[in-house]
Amino acid sequence: MNSEQREQSTQRNALGSRGWRIGSPFGIDICLDPSLLIIFVLIVYMLGTMVFPGWHPNWDNSTRWLVAISAAVLFFASLLAHELAHALMSRRFGIGVRRITLFLFGGVAEMEDEPHEPRAEFLIAIVGPAMSLFLGLVFSSIGLYMAGPGFADLLAEDSDAALASLSPLASLLLWLGPVNTILGIFNLVPGFPLDGGRVLRAAIWWFTGDLHRATRLASDAGRLFGWLMIFLGVMQVISGMLFQGLWLVMIGWFLSNAASTSYRMLILRDLLEGVTARDMMRTHFERVPAQMRVADFVENHLMQSSQLLWPVLEDEQLIGLVTLEEVRHIPAGDREVTTLGAVMRKDLAALTLAPGTEARLVLERLGVSGLPLAVVEGGRVLGLLSAADTAKWMALHQQ
Repeated sequence: MNSEQREQSTQRNALGSRGWRIGSPFGIDICLDPSLLIIFVLIVYMLGTMVFPGWHPNWDNSTRWLVAISAAVLFFASLLAHELAHALMSRRFGIGVRRITLFLFGGVAEMEDEPHEPRAEFLIAIVGPAMSLFLGLVFSSIGLYMAGPGFADLLAEDSDAALASLSPLASLLLWLGPVNTILGIFNLVPGFPLDGGRVLRAAIWWFTGDLHRATRLASDAGRLFGWLMIFLGVMQVISGMLFQGLWLVMIGWFLSNAASTSYRMLILRDLLEGVTARDMMRTHFERVPAQMRVADFVENHLMQSSQLLWPVLEDEQLIGLVTLEEVRHIPAGDREVTTLGAVMRKDLAALTLAPGTEARLVLERLGVSGLPLAVVEGGRVLGLLSAADTAKWMALHQQ
């Protein structure tokens, strides 16, 4: 494995640590964010205590909760299908997808790049809602078939009796179908970064030829829609629907912030186009030998410098890295006899990168590590790169 492959492997492992990785269909990592547990519990609780007891008052507890849990699992499988549709369409246009993460407010397919033409943007965006609407149609159709030919007439005459006549599987499907349909329609709302907002951006982009203007206008629509949801949520809270109102407020707040962030990310992406770690790194930094005593390092380097990461060299070659974490657990009495070589970090791949690493990937690595990174080529340390260094570079190059 060469240095570039090691770097990519380390990055994939680090990114996967943000959630629970459950598989890699089509070579795409699928991760569950811990926040997903919140909405999973809420859905199961709602179905098990409100929806299914209302439909089937005669069901026993085990049936009610089993169907509720199954419905929640299938709902998140539907979300995954929605995001996989985005990911596979992205690949058709040559845009890689590293992973899909399901979280509190839905899911996100992490594309390695933005679409380069309006047509690609439109098709990548529209295929997700199309998948949700398709699943809604399939689940509803199968559920109605299982309910029998007289279900629709009975539902119009006596809805309680009609719902009570459903089997557990038909009940699950007739809940899951409309939910997927609603999900598909909601995502078509023309507010960025919802899929409908991306469709709107594609249309404006095609009409004006200006991606920045299209993103700004679609983001404004997304913020407006988010504020509208917040307003409606507050009205619901005032009217006594506390849970529904707070949920709308949370979703509205999330969408409004996501819309603003998406526009800023486009500006940042353009700013960093063609920029590498070599362009942003700091070349004036301290190096330390493996034979140095920890006491000497603490007194003359750690406490006298704002540097957070020290390369440990032997014959000008990098053999380890030292931070505060490696030395703070060494008892004061042992620091005079302990060398840096005995305590240094040897997992170099986690805190090093190649000088040609794209700036976008540098920012991701810095966010994961929480520490500066050493820029290394052929075993020689060319520079150090911290979040402060990247912020300084961007401040100097922003228009």
